[in-house]
Amino acid sequence: MSSAAELLSEIRQSSERRPFEVLKLAEPLLNTGKISRAEDVWLVYEQVFTAAIDEGQIELAKTILTILQKRFNDSQRVRRLYGMINEAVGHPSEAKQLYTQMLDADETNVLASKRLIALLKAEGHTKEAISQLVTYLDTHANDFEAWLELCSLYLRHHLYPQAAFCIEEVILQQPANHYFHLCYAEICYTMGNLGTALKEYLRVVELSTDNVRGFYGVKLVADRILDLGNRPKKEQQDAALGDAPQPATLQRLSQLATERLVYAYNRASESSRKAAEAWLKK
Repeated sequence: MSSAAELLSEIRQSSERRPFEVLKLAEPLLNTGKISRAEDVWLVYEQVFTAAIDEGQIELAKTILTILQKRFNDSQRVRRLYGMINEAVGHPSEAKQLYTQMLDADETNVLASKRLIALLKAEGHTKEAISQLVTYLDTHANDFEAWLELCSLYLRHHLYPQAAFCIEEVILQQPANHYFHLCYAEICYTMGNLGTALKEYLRVVELSTDNVRGFYGVKLVADRILDLGNRPKKEQQDAALGDAPQPATLQRLSQLATERLVYAYNRASESSRKAAEAWLKK
């Protein structure tokens, strides 16, 4: 029993969504009441509630909610769970009204704000979701996951400068995560900011030395900048080259990226290797 409680605790701490496993682990614990710490009982109930919603077991979720409401009658956290029930049974307007009331009472309520944002996004109201996220980040600027969500919503509307700003905020908080540098590089390349894109792709392969997408980016941008050297001055200015390296350095970067990509695809399937070689020869 104790090992089941420990596993449930680990799942909670990791923020993983493993509903089937949670329900399987929690059932004997709740039936027998064998949870070592009293405060963990209510955390497990909340965990089971969320798992039941994920698995579509609405009646079980309602039963758990009733238990929690009896114990925590005025809890804003439990009110949020009631809103989630309304979402699950197809009553989004009631859920939205509840979350709005909770935010009117306390505009810093993180749980209500995130549920409202998720609800707006699920309904396809991306502009309203963006507005709510911006308001949320005014108060919780250190929530890098919220910045990522806002970046994703901006990208849906092709608002690349705003998306770039969001990912910059993420990088300030998570500078050693190569994936965020990769996202930033790709946004910069899309905007035509080749100088910054090259720097960020190089940072990607510095942090993740076998990253195929990173080396693809280095080669793509280096070859693009070299090609622009033969184009009119106006076209070069539009590309936002910044302090891009000299042609000799760009050629070495392109060659290095090519070598690393060839090495990577030598271990891949024959079809993948041929496709990569055909692109690299262009």
